[in-house]
Amino acid sequence: MAVKSLLARKDDLAITANQLKKLNSEPFSNGELESFRKKLEKQGLFPLKPIGLDVFQVNVGYMCNQVCSHCHVDAGPDRKEIMTTQTMQLCIDVLKESGAKTLDLTGGAPEMNPNFRWFVEEASKVGVEDFIVRSNLTILRANKKYHDLPDFFKKHNIHVISSLPYYKRGKTDQQRGDGVFDNSIKALQTLNDVGYGMPGSDLKLDLVYNPSGAFLPGDEKTLERF
Repeated sequence: MAVKSLLARKDDLAITANQLKKLNSEPFSNGELESFRKKLEKQGLFPLKPIGLDVFQVNVGYMCNQVCSHCHVDAGPDRKEIMTTQTMQLCIDVLKESGAKTLDLTGGAPEMNPNFRWFVEEASKVGVEDFIVRSNLTILRANKKYHDLPDFFKKHNIHVISSLPYYKRGKTDQQRGDGVFDNSIKALQTLNDVGYGMPGSDLKLDLVYNPSGAFLPGDEKTLERF
């Protein structure tokens, strides 16, 4: 696992233009596969426009306690770009005006934004009823200041969507770093302690399986048996 982000390593793929060039190369450039735009045009749906706003997803920063090989935003400890309270307030204004009832927070590790809790609490005041936090799990154990996050999640009935690349230690640590699997399990146990993932609980906890190759994840019921 790299200890620095692509940006810090001055990798070509840290540049947006290079990312787009890579994404638009074969099999799209040679016509083997149609682009998303062409698919929409055939259906008469381009440009794609929303008809309403139900879920408002916000990336509150690139700062993260991990550097993962598959991260599409190139997050990491060296990424200091985070959303300010001024911008968060603009988001709250949109939530209030639009009537959107779900706020979906992502990052980086969204919990590392110093105004993360303020954002949740202020959003709840303008009518947001459902909160989603996309957590990497290990942040819950990374520092003592995050240890009470399970209680904060429970207080606000936050739907926790947690990424766990694989159900075994080897592939998880290969993709996300040494010790990530064990720390993720410990974090899951702290969520269990407040009711997440427990029978009869209304607290929502989902695990996202990120395959580390060009293949789809296994059947959910089969994975549960492991």
